[in-house]
Formats: sequence, C-alpha cells, structure tokens
Amino acid sequence: MDFKVRPELKIMYPTAVFGGLTIANQRNTKMHPGLEQAKRQLEARISDVYPDPGEDSVVQAYAGYFDRWGKTYPIEFQIKSVKKGRTFPQVSTHVDCMFMAELEDRVLTSGHDRAAVQGGLVYDLADEGEEYVKLNGKVQVLVKNDVVLRDDEGVLASVLFGPAARTSIQMGTVNPLYFAWCPVGMSRETVEEHLSNILGYLKMAYGEGVEATRRVI
Repeated sequence: MDFKVRPELKIMYPTAVFGGLTIANQRNTKMHPGLEQAKRQLEARISDVYPDPGEDSVVQAYAGYFDRWGKTYPIEFQIKSVKKGRTFPQVSTHVDCMFMAELEDRVLTSGHDRAAVQGGLVYDLADEGEEYVKLNGKVQVLVKNDVVLRDDEGVLASVLFGPAARTSIQMGTVNPLYFAWCPVGMSRETVEEHLSNILGYLKMAYGEGVEATRRVI
C-alpha cells in the first residue's frame, strides 16, 4: 500500500526515512514453532553480543528524538529487559515477526491491518491537542510536531505513543502492513534491510511464496 510524506515534515526532519512493507493474502496464525525457536536464538544474541543501549548508535539516534519530549525510546527498555533474561512475548505470527525484527534491528515499527485503513496514507506532523485511541483502549493526546501516520479517518500511529487500536493487526488479519519509522539519523539501507528482516521471518512461518511489496522514502 502506497504512502506519502508531507513536505512540512521533511522541512522539520530533513533526514527522516520511512519504509512500508505490504503483505498480501496471508492469514494470521496464533504461533509458529520455527519462530519460537528463532526467538530463543535472537534472545541469546541480544544478551551476549548486542551492545548496551547506551552505546548503540541506532538506539541513541532514536533516544535523541524521544529526549526532546522527556521520553525514553521503548526499544531501549526492551533490549535491556532481554539482557536481563526476559523472553519475547507470543502474540500472533504477524505481530511476532514484526517485533523480532524490531528488536534485532532496533528500528521502530508499527503493524496494521490493511482492511482497516481508510483511504490514503501520509506521514505528517501532529497538531497540538489531536487525539487517538491506543492499543490499550485509552485516548492519547498528541504533542505538536511528533511524527504521525494518517489515513482519511485520522491518526494510525505516532512515534512517541505507538499505534492506534482501530487499524491494529488482529487474528483475522489477511493483509498486514508494516511501517518503519526513522525520523532522525537512519539510512535508506538500514530501513531496507529492516523490511527484509521482517519479510524473512514471515517466510520462515509461511514459506517462500509470501507476496510482498516494499517502499522506502
């Protein structure tokens, strides 16, 4: 599914890069044994090999964005948790593939159900006082100039506060969408590799015939 970036966003965040991965005709499942094994292997790599988040250039690029609003990059917390022995959650195959690649690459990612998206998609700047309902069902008030993704009905997600409930991946999702959010400090190559990693995990679960299209702006 195509998306655009508002010119005003690129003026404020000139190094911003965004990526989208569209998967077609692949019904979600509860879990996959191969993914569960891959989770254990990834947990071991993060625990034994990955640098501390304070020394990780990818994490720190995001941390600079979150710091301006007095917030912490969530992947930083999750990496630290894995290093302390926490295991990956088991949500669903579509979500697990995204989350594994997100922690492996430390690139902020959101997942959506294409069937729930209304009209076109555009990355934009939040207006002060805008609201949307998060995954936990709570109303979130956005902060001015946070990066958001919109469709014709409203905000699907923001960098600071995560995805909206109304387009979230469900067990009945057949066409998941994944978006990589890199408002500062990332290269196109980093985003392209991240999307490839999500697709690689999906192919692990569903086979090499997974239909996918990618775009990086």
